[in-house]
Amino acid sequence: MEIRAAAPGDGVGMLRLMESHHTEGGMRLVFTRRPDAYRSYQTECAGAEMTVCVDSGGTVLAQVTCLPRKLYMDREIQTVGYVTGLHKTTGAYVNIIELLETARDRSAASLFFCSILDDNDSTFRSFAKRGLIRPMCGYTTYFLNPSAIKRVKHDCIFHRATPDDEARLLRFYNSEGARYSFFPVLSSVNDYPGLTVPGFFLLEDEDGIVAACALWDQRAFKQYHALGYSGIYKLAARCSPLLRALRYPPLPGVNAAANFAYVSFLLSRGGDPATERALLGEVAASARGYDFLTIGAPINDDLGVALGAMRGIRIGSSLCLIAPDKSGITTPLSANPRFECAFL
Repeated sequence: MEIRAAAPGDGVGMLRLMESHHTEGGMRLVFTRRPDAYRSYQTECAGAEMTVCVDSGGTVLAQVTCLPRKLYMDREIQTVGYVTGLHKTTGAYVNIIELLETARDRSAASLFFCSILDDNDSTFRSFAKRGLIRPMCGYTTYFLNPSAIKRVKHDCIFHRATPDDEARLLRFYNSEGARYSFFPVLSSVNDYPGLTVPGFFLLEDEDGIVAACALWDQRAFKQYHALGYSGIYKLAARCSPLLRALRYPPLPGVNAAANFAYVSFLLSRGGDPATERALLGEVAASARGYDFLTIGAPINDDLGVALGAMRGIRIGSSLCLIAPDKSGITTPLSANPRFECAFL
């Protein structure tokens, strides 16, 4: 066996390994990166650091990827790596700790974090017991039918951004975003594949931008596919009109990709939850072409409370700091965290 940096020729094997892991239970979904996992990671993040363990024939037995990005951390800009795509071939003996350490040691990032699904409790307990992770917060990802996000009254002007808005949009994000740890540094909208300035939506008053967010469709390089349904989910998949009427997101057909977009970079002047909620309602009314919108939040913050009151499908996880080296984990960050769901 050999642990090394992934190469373009590993893309198909990485995708095959990724798709061998799916959710269990009545709704079998797989998060995937078709048609090629290597190219998908590079498209999402130009500096993607992919590490694989291969056998003597070059078959990918295990993999992990670190996506380093410039984020605000306690009002300072830092290169932070999101560690994702950790998969191992069932039955293969692979030293996962060595795989992770190799990925860490070759990374451009100085701080690392990951997301561990609530359904993956054994992995969480194993890593926590070894001191490899420290939980930061519980986090919920919501899949919401746009009609489930109600409009609320506000006194602002709502509109889609135009190319002329880009400079002041970036000023807004880098002024307000610095107030949060883990919020991305936006130097150019072109840094994000598939995202354009007209993909952003604004609320404004006489002083300028009050709140902003984007609808980001990433299906060109990563998707959710339905592998099959059983029990109540099998019935629900056949009753999309009923689900829509109840304001739940319709389930994608078997072997079909889900039709959705992320609500991304949601931010308001001064961190005002009321204006963020107002913007969400307006954006949802403009997003009827999607079966559902995906957005996430820590479970106890204002946004998380608002989202938790809406009907939809939800996935729980823990966001965790990863030990940067064998000396232990860095101290907790003081600034309020705000994580970008589309990056997780």
